[in-house]
Amino acid sequence: MKTFPIAKFNGFRGADELVIYDGSGLTGTNTYGLEACVQDGRVIRYGKNNNEIPEGGYVVSGHGKAARFIGDALCIGAKVTLDLENMVLSAEVDQRSLQLNAERKIHEVQKRLDDCVADKVDIQRDKAESLIADAKQALEDRRFEDVDALTEEAYYYTTRSVSGEIRGVWHRPHEHSEEEVEKTILRFKDAGFNLMLVETNYEGYANAQKCVHDYLPIRKGYEDGFDVIESLIRNGKKHGIQIHAWFEDFFYGVKSTGCPMAEVHPEWMACQKDGSLLLDAYDDFYFLNPALPEVQELLLNSIKELLDQYDFDGLQLDYIRYPVIHGIEHSAGFEPVTKEMFKKDTGIDVDAIPDTDHEDWKAFTAWRAAKVTNYVKSVYDLILEYRAKGREIQLSTAVFGIPDEAIRLKCQDWRYWVKQGWLDAIYPMAYLNDAEDVGAEVAHMVQHYGEAPNISGIAPMYNHLPVIESTKQVEECRKAGAVGVAFFATGSCTPVQLEKLKIGVFRNK
Repeated sequence: MKTFPIAKFNGFRGADELVIYDGSGLTGTNTYGLEACVQDGRVIRYGKNNNEIPEGGYVVSGHGKAARFIGDALCIGAKVTLDLENMVLSAEVDQRSLQLNAERKIHEVQKRLDDCVADKVDIQRDKAESLIADAKQALEDRRFEDVDALTEEAYYYTTRSVSGEIRGVWHRPHEHSEEEVEKTILRFKDAGFNLMLVETNYEGYANAQKCVHDYLPIRKGYEDGFDVIESLIRNGKKHGIQIHAWFEDFFYGVKSTGCPMAEVHPEWMACQKDGSLLLDAYDDFYFLNPALPEVQELLLNSIKELLDQYDFDGLQLDYIRYPVIHGIEHSAGFEPVTKEMFKKDTGIDVDAIPDTDHEDWKAFTAWRAAKVTNYVKSVYDLILEYRAKGREIQLSTAVFGIPDEAIRLKCQDWRYWVKQGWLDAIYPMAYLNDAEDVGAEVAHMVQHYGEAPNISGIAPMYNHLPVIESTKQVEECRKAGAVGVAFFATGSCTPVQLEKLKIGVFRNK
């Protein structure tokens, strides 16, 4: 039996909290967690967020540590009890729950096989039928762990594979020789990938030997001069893998490793209201000030240098935003020059704005978002110049999935960029725990912002989810209308995960 403390009944689900929702209606939770619906003391549904509360039952809802507990301790049929006196939830996977869960999994893969046969899908039918037959025998023998393993393997063999889709992965270089680079490229090509987004700058340091400056020193480990970027491009072309530049824009340093740019050009850094350098609330990241023309010119020149020195197939803009806004005291835009620019344009004194609900603050948010948008337009114009010379470079951005939140919290108006036709693709970072939640977010974006093809960013292994979730999330993205997926990131992709993609969703090249 496993236990976890109950934070509260109903109300807002906070970080790492386990909340019980009873009564009626939906839980109203966001997508950054996991839930299980309980009726008559057993789990009847497991997975996505914002569930409808079952009649006479309740929903167990968790975020962070609590979500991981739900993932580890609960399954369909699991027995759940609530100790209201001590505010503790207990979960037990007994023989009845094992039986119910095994029956459900066999039914699921049998239906997948039947659907594939009916639709004449090219699969290894004999292999799938054999696995399902073995699973049924294991159920009869009450070997429930064997049922789990056999039905999961059958799931991969009853997976549809779509030829021609984008199968990307973000890659932080770590190789130190041509042999190591080729090994990385071949590893992902063998698994079915056809695109790699290679990080060119990280935490304020360069991965690209030809793009080193006093404000952007070479990243530790590459002082020997090995040009890992050039090698990745060379091997990508050799083996048929597109290589795009993963370019981190306004993010330019980390507290733990320092910020060379802040030492060379402190006047270009983003500051909060007390005048100190602002650290992004998520990761202690230092940011440049997006409102400054000098900063935008620096980044444009950096992109031009990258594209002139290296034969990339595409360019992806990341951290194309302000630091996350957490109240007026912890928000970028209070640099003296920024305040002066804003007051000149609008007549509003930033220091006089009382709170983030004030109309003047909304005007300030829109003004900052417009500065970021101006930069994106400049990058687009630069890409057009390359195309006019016969070089077809794709332009994409990594974005947050909810546009209104992206503007309010990060001054990122990607919705406008899409409507203007500046982007060849958007990569929404749908880094969610449940495949259905991933699919719902992607479907909303495809439906409302389909002018740019959607290549869905997913992170099942980075989030420490079971291997099968990689396949399930790819399937949900396809159903939602995405033209492909991109995994975050190579360092989180295990050999087992890559093998299952290869025999399943990425089977057909």
